Amino acid sequence: MARARAKRKVDTWKTKKWYDIYAPKMFGEIKIGETVASNPENLIGRVIEVTLKDITGEFTKQHIKLKFQIHEVKGDKAYTKLKGHELSREYMRSQIRRKTTRVEGIVDVVTKDGQKLRVRVIAIGRGRAQTSQEEAIRRAMVEVIKNKVPKLTFEEFISQVLNGTIAKEMYEPAHKIYPLKNIDVRKIKVL
Repeated sequence: MARARAKRKVDTWKTKKWYDIYAPKMFGEIKIGETVASNPENLIGRVIEVTLKDITGEFTKQHIKLKFQIHEVKGDKAYTKLKGHELSREYMRSQIRRKTTRVEGIVDVVTKDGQKLRVRVIAIGRGRAQTSQEEAIRRAMVEVIKNKVPKLTFEEFISQVLNGTIAKEMYEPAHKIYPLKNIDVRKIKVL
């Protein structure tokens, strides 16, 4: 019986090409990475996760992760848009200790330019708070987000979250209810 001839494998890696990935205009369109693809259409929709430290160079912003999604390819350059923001798990674990209160809130909002967002906020108390105090803190944080976001564009809101302005505004009313160690926007998801 005749044996089938061995098929030659085509090396698909040789057909692929490197593309540079660039951040959106609000981050200065700096290069945030490289990726490889055989076809530029395959790049659209890919998500890249980068820390804010990689973009700004500030070591204190290392715990902030940004997700960018490729939406356009021109030549060998891939351009992205911001898909989300999140605090790293390691940072969150370092903040939450025993005998502390963790209060989280989730709210869906729409920015001035029509961008739908799901914002998750977190407050960490210095000790054990009562349930009624936790609910009041959550209400105060969500109220600030609901009042602030519709007045801002998406870019303005993201820049205020990243520089801590929103967290400071949430801290004032919430701290009057119970002493807080930290308050922050934990995660933003573009819907």
